[in-house]
Amino acid sequence: MSTSAATAEPSAKRPRMDGQKQRNKGDKRNYYAKSAAPAGGGGRRKAFLEPGQRGFMITCNMRERDCIRESYMLLNEYADELYGKLEETKPVENQKATEDNTEEDDGEAEDISVLVQKQAESVRQEKRQFRFESVETGAKNCCFISTILKDPKELGLHILRALAEKKELKSRFILRMMPIEVVTRANIKDIQNAAGPLFDRYFLKEPKTFSIVFNRRFNNAIQRDEVIDALAKLVSSKNMGNKANLKSPDLAVIVEIVKGLCLISVVPDYFVLRKFNVVELCAKKEQTEETA
Repeated sequence: MSTSAATAEPSAKRPRMDGQKQRNKGDKRNYYAKSAAPAGGGGRRKAFLEPGQRGFMITCNMRERDCIRESYMLLNEYADELYGKLEETKPVENQKATEDNTEEDDGEAEDISVLVQKQAESVRQEKRQFRFESVETGAKNCCFISTILKDPKELGLHILRALAEKKELKSRFILRMMPIEVVTRANIKDIQNAAGPLFDRYFLKEPKTFSIVFNRRFNNAIQRDEVIDALAKLVSSKNMGNKANLKSPDLAVIVEIVKGLCLISVVPDYFVLRKFNVVELCAKKEQTEETA
């Protein structure tokens, strides 16, 4: 009697344990399924900072989401002011192309592959209507807004100069806003290859004074002196009249190392505009008034 009870007890408990394990597996599988963005839509996969992009590196003190939100507002406000609203700059040809496509779709000879190709192209065109897109850098307190604008420096300087003139702080979480012209991999060879064509635009024709500003985040492999020395020699090779000036250069070469990537830009008025520190730029007038 006791023997049969002893053998029956494990068999009664075993299905419940197996069922519990199955439920645990199911919960785990569902958990990971929810955390991953679906490939066909519904959720959006994160975009990451990559070589070949350009845009704006923006630093903050925590509150990265708020910093990104403020960056969108600031960039869109001044981009509309400088280039006009995005709806106004839409090519008129798109409407005609849509009408032509509708007429062609009515034809019986239209191949399905052509229709699919046109639909994909239409999606790409709609995606290109967004001027700015936040991408992940993988570095804390360091955000990046990529752009389709050909020259992010133009807009970045427009914003900083407007803030310097009006002394109106329009953000609470943005610390620095740095326009970035080139993103490449953080090794000497790729940095030199990316910087060469960029330097042709600034240092080739007329002699300039320059300074190289180097910052590094989450990367101990690349050496500061090695990068600065390589870029300084590259600037000098463009024009023998180019000279270093660390205090008040005509142009500052910005080099931001973020993990495995190198962000480069050549900008004027770097020190005049308080190293592109938005907070200090807008606080300058208040400090002047207090000391007056």
